Amino acid sequence: MRIGKNLRRGGALRAAASAVWMAAGFMGIEVFLRHYVCDELIYPLLFSAVWAVLLTAVVLLFPPRGGRVVYGLIYYVMMVYAVAQAGYYQIFGKMMWLTDIRYAGEGAEFAGSVFAFLTRGFYISIGMMLVIGAVGIALIPPGRRRWQHRAACAAVIAAACGGLAVLPGWVFQADGDLWGAQDEYRRALSLEGTYDVMYDARKVYRICGLYQYTMRDIYKHLIVPHTPAYAEELERNRETVDAYFDARGETQANGMTGLFEGKNVIVVLMESVDDWLIDEELTPNLCRLMDEGINFTNMYTPGYGGVRTFNTEFCANTGIYLPTDGNLAFSYCNNDFSQSLPNLLRARGYSAASFHYNQAIFYNRGVMHPAMGFEEYVSYTDYADDSADPALLSDTFQFDNEAVREKFFGGDSESGQFCSFLITRAAHMPYTYDDELSQYALAQYPEFQGKTGHEEVDCLMAKTKLVDDLFGALLDAMEETGHLDDTVIVAYTDHYVYGMTDKDKLFEQSAVDDTLLLEKTPCFIWANGMQPVTVDKVANTADILPTVCNLLGVQDDDYLGRDVFDEDYAGYVIFPSGDWLTGGVLYRDGAVNREFYPGAAEQVDIDAMNKTAQEFIEISNLLLKCDYYAKNDSE
Repeated sequence: MRIGKNLRRGGALRAAASAVWMAAGFMGIEVFLRHYVCDELIYPLLFSAVWAVLLTAVVLLFPPRGGRVVYGLIYYVMMVYAVAQAGYYQIFGKMMWLTDIRYAGEGAEFAGSVFAFLTRGFYISIGMMLVIGAVGIALIPPGRRRWQHRAACAAVIAAACGGLAVLPGWVFQADGDLWGAQDEYRRALSLEGTYDVMYDARKVYRICGLYQYTMRDIYKHLIVPHTPAYAEELERNRETVDAYFDARGETQANGMTGLFEGKNVIVVLMESVDDWLIDEELTPNLCRLMDEGINFTNMYTPGYGGVRTFNTEFCANTGIYLPTDGNLAFSYCNNDFSQSLPNLLRARGYSAASFHYNQAIFYNRGVMHPAMGFEEYVSYTDYADDSADPALLSDTFQFDNEAVREKFFGGDSESGQFCSFLITRAAHMPYTYDDELSQYALAQYPEFQGKTGHEEVDCLMAKTKLVDDLFGALLDAMEETGHLDDTVIVAYTDHYVYGMTDKDKLFEQSAVDDTLLLEKTPCFIWANGMQPVTVDKVANTADILPTVCNLLGVQDDDYLGRDVFDEDYAGYVIFPSGDWLTGGVLYRDGAVNREFYPGAAEQVDIDAMNKTAQEFIEISNLLLKCDYYAKNDSE
């Protein structure tokens, strides 16, 4: 009876029960996220245990009503954030920074398909956390807080803050023997280096847990940029980039330089067209263009930043990946992108426009595409009768609509030369029979429904068939407009088919067993009558722009990527995690993960490639941060 009365009236026992419950609730959120994201290290639990005690003491400092409000806000905000991170990781295999939430609106259109990735256990866990939070609110003891109570809470807060100050050093000490004596690029692979540089969200989380990770995210990305020292840092950043390019030296002309000089340029971003979908039966037009043109058989499109499609379109046009450091690409819309493909061609009298079905607010393309150098972002919705017009489902809208067709083939160009950037739609997720795009594709190609016995593969094949039809229509339109012989097509995929919910089937179809190897996607460049070329060298999205510039004979700036035809460039892909692939070696998580032929690792300088990887990620971020190309223009 006394125990029950004590709990109801808010005595010491209830205060203790409330504290234990709240701390356990905060820890439960961490355990939930850790289960879905990272369970190989104990460090996140250590950090979060201290944070759980700290947050509990803070809540208990407040009077009852205020404490309930504060606890409810902290608990449920962190719970929602953890759920979002876990769901994001289930789909993309990576975590996001707070600034990446800005992209959430663009994903809302496909929110329904996201739930297909989540298990029943995921939803049960959410329900349990909701209940735990509600019980925690109810348990907060009533009555005034005595000075002894407040003093105890203050002492706990001070001790917890001290623990958080000491804990990173303790964690890094064990790691220091392995990395401490190495150079700074090897050190960047250590726990301490990862924690300091913060180039990969998941790697930071796996060191310090949800609460410490979130506070460092806020400090590094929302507070530091507004400090006086930040401007001085930008000038040092420019010097760092200068030194990087000086050390690399100038790119020399080669046998492919100027091969397509003076030609019009049509760039096609093939949404979700994976390499395993390319075959003579399904995609005869694509196979023809690959066989007759320049076929890049080892092109990788790594996912930098918080979004995949916009990352590739931004990088292929500007030579810069989306930031990995938590900054938002949209923040750089006032940067000088004079080095971009549309700006380089416009300086030579070309017109330049981009074309897609979606509205201009999607990925802020109405702002970002003009910032990158396009004179206009042409949204098909502005030319359709209404948003439900079935013509918008077709990837050939730009050829079927007379006004858009005229713009596409340089109708606004005084010189008659044009650069048109087309983003396809047909193969976008989801891949279910009830999806509108799937139904449209299957209505035209009903033989694919049930063809493989796997719904997602059936829908993907039918949708990819539509993309292949687009290239057939493009060739016909080029011939009809007289541009078949004076135009070059540059085509690449934005990302692998991460929208497939059946990951086992995805690996089976891709014939790989590692998520990094899934990133290989189709890429080719074609011009009528050219000599076919096959490029087996490993390349990445950042290499597309300097390679195209070399082929067009355009004097280019220093770029993050390299001209694939440069004999001094061995070819590599650097993933945003700092992992890399080159010379028959896949390096992952601080060790050689795979040799694609015997003795490959012996032929690669591992330390030099680790240095290259860290510099690559750093320079990509700095190019945007210090507006590097504007600096070059002023010199």
